[in-house]
Parts: sequence; structure tokens; C-alpha cells
Amino acid sequence: MAADLLLFGSDIRDRYLSARWKTFFDRSFFRGHAPSLAGKQVAWVVAGPMRQLPNLRQIMEAYTELQGANLLGIVSDEYIDSAQIDALLDDLAARGTAWAASGYRQPVTFLGEGGHKLFRDRIWGDLRFVFQADHRRYREIGFYDFPQRRIGVRLLNLFAPLIRLSFVRRRFVPRMKEGMLMPFRRVLDAV
Repeated sequence: MAADLLLFGSDIRDRYLSARWKTFFDRSFFRGHAPSLAGKQVAWVVAGPMRQLPNLRQIMEAYTELQGANLLGIVSDEYIDSAQIDALLDDLAARGTAWAASGYRQPVTFLGEGGHKLFRDRIWGDLRFVFQADHRRYREIGFYDFPQRRIGVRLLNLFAPLIRLSFVRRRFVPRMKEGMLMPFRRVLDAV
């Protein structure tokens, strides 16, 4: 856990990683849903037909991002020319040392952002009772970054069920569009 760079390696078995990797994922559940590899650079080296398995690639990308790590890349041995594999591995190693030294982090993709929001909202809501340790950790690391932290919005949300009443909806819905554009009005008027 003290390493700056992590190299994960596996062979592909039955369109997934090895049974040892499945065991690793299962047994690392004790860490909860909080990122445990934050700030680390992660590379995957795989033996097998990685280009034929986009779902496996997405699992690796999502796992890396959800753990708070930076994905250096995924290299497989599916190329015919071993010189090309060597070049990819050399590039991966060079990128890893440079990015670790500079603290570089790629922008978060939909996988990381979507996973963050799903876990955040579920732990904040109905799963908080079961996952108390995750809730405490999320508060500690600032994972609760949604706008409901504002008291005004929270109070407004208390009255949200009133929108089901037809006389409230008739009065409120026509003003909704203007209300959503209000924060951007200055920019829109300048155009």
C-alpha cells in the first residue's frame, strides 16, 4: 500500500481474469466502498486476447478509477511481434515513473464519476445503516460533494412532494425553466 506504482498482471481465463484475481476482488471487499488506492499509478499487464474483450477492459478501467488510482494503461501479449510488446511495456514503465514523479492524474471518465455518484448517493441514503464505516470514511475524505449539503436546498427538498398537487404544479412548472437558467443568465444575455 506504500507503493506509488502498482503493476497488476494476469492471464485471461474464460473471458475474465484468473481465479486468483477473482479471489483478490472478493477478499478486498473488507476495505469497503471507499477508494483504497488513491493517488497511485496503476498499470495492467495481461496475457490473452484483450482486444476481443472490451467488457474486461472496462472492468479494469472502472476498478482503477473507483479505487481512486490513475490508470497508466493496459498492455497485453496479443501482438505477434515481441518487439512491439517490449515497446509497449517500455512506454508503460516510462510513463509510470514520469507520472508518479509529477503526480499526474488523468481526468476522471464516466466510469469513475458515475461510480462515485452511485456509491455516494447509496451510502448517503438507504445503505448508510448497513455501511456505517463507509459513511464515516466518505465524510472524512469529502466524498459527499453533492449540492444537498446546502441547508436551503435541503429545506426546499422537504417540500418536494407538494409538486404532486396539480394547483402547485400549474403554478410552479412554467417558472422552472427560467429558474434553471437563472445562474447562467449573465452568460446567455452576453451572447
